[in-house]
Amino acid sequence: MRIFGRRPHLRGRWDFAYARRGFPYTSPESALRAAIAIGEHESLRGVEFGALYHLQLQMKSRNEWTEFAELIRRLAEIADSRYTTQIAVVADCQAALHTIRGDFAEARLACDRFMTAIEAANEPPLERWPHFITKFQVLLAEGHPVEAAGFLTNLLPLFSGALRQRMDTCVLLARACQAKWGGDPDYPQLLRRSFEELRVASWPAILLNVPALLSALCADALDLDIEPELCRSLITRRALVPPRHRPARWPWPLRVHVLGEFRLDLDGAPLQVGPKPPTRSLEILRGLALSKNHECSLQQLYDWLWPDAEGDHAKAACEQALHRLRRLLGRADLLVQRGGKLRLDAEKVWVDLDDWHARLEHAFEGDPHAATTVAEMRTSVWEFPGPVSLGDPPAPWASLAGERLRSRFIDVAMRLGSCFEADDDSVQARETYLRALEAYPRCERCQEALRRVTGAAERVRKGFVSRGS
Repeated sequence: MRIFGRRPHLRGRWDFAYARRGFPYTSPESALRAAIAIGEHESLRGVEFGALYHLQLQMKSRNEWTEFAELIRRLAEIADSRYTTQIAVVADCQAALHTIRGDFAEARLACDRFMTAIEAANEPPLERWPHFITKFQVLLAEGHPVEAAGFLTNLLPLFSGALRQRMDTCVLLARACQAKWGGDPDYPQLLRRSFEELRVASWPAILLNVPALLSALCADALDLDIEPELCRSLITRRALVPPRHRPARWPWPLRVHVLGEFRLDLDGAPLQVGPKPPTRSLEILRGLALSKNHECSLQQLYDWLWPDAEGDHAKAACEQALHRLRRLLGRADLLVQRGGKLRLDAEKVWVDLDDWHARLEHAFEGDPHAATTVAEMRTSVWEFPGPVSLGDPPAPWASLAGERLRSRFIDVAMRLGSCFEADDDSVQARETYLRALEAYPRCERCQEALRRVTGAAERVRKGFVSRGS
């Protein structure tokens, strides 16, 4: 018995791109939920099972997991044990659930169940293919890229055409993961081959059960300028969450720049605030960007921006400013308001101050005199946009952020200058201290270092002149 006639491995088959006039449902999800309700109410378990199966595919394709466990529980509950297809489908979905949860022992057991079921049913390769891909993802998520690649490689002779191409892509990605995790210098080249093959395969549903891994690979590809259009398309279509290191080239919906001049980029373009910008709204955004964890209480906002307001006037003014801010940004999900606090959504908003600190931390992890470390420190100094834009009135916590930035910047400039001095490169040392003084002219440490380097260079020059005469 086949409870579904359309398999997810065929492109577009589970996107439900209906265009029929008078179709009563507004979206694929609403149609599937209606089918589930009808199947449950009328005891049509085949209808409910098929709708649940396709709904969980939609959930995975949008990286939504809140209802996933409940969907799989219901699938298992209504599955008919007489039909190996349903047994295999339930086990496949359970393997995906355990993979997301990181319970790989249970994921492997689920793989054993669906492999046994499809073997007992003597299913053709076409019907087995999705289950092979699920097992591949379990092996990859568990950290066994060699085993994952070998598993699919042994099955390649069974397939041709689009399915073979997608399996080849999976094998390449597994080898790229092996290189990434092993620190292989060939990783960029392998990643490029993988994403080039993925573009040709045109398969947005790749790595459905391991979205975090796909996010990490896309982030690396963007940093290396590998198939940027494909990466951005995958990130948007699959609603991928950015990795923890918050890559600068990720297609962030909103970028907040507080170093140097305060500015905003919305969906990759400068935000036009108009001839009469909503000052208080923008100050709220600036204040959040400078606050710890980009969060502050609403009461803090009242006290900061409306200190003279009485009663509920500050609350009303803040609500109006937030309404204007959301309207200016064109979307409400960039700001999260809950429990009397307001914060920037970390999955959608990037702040340049965070990125600068993160790059600096990475530079300081290595040998301070290594060429790569010196190069990273030099980039941090020479590409420094300027001190924190505090705003008017400045947020009470902005000065703390500004002082921390100043201390870190001076520290890295002094370290970099010291490296150049140790190498007797007084020219670059002097340029480094001058660059630091451009940002913070009153820094006594940099002034003293500049005088020292300049004096040493002058003494050397006079010594050359004296010997020449």
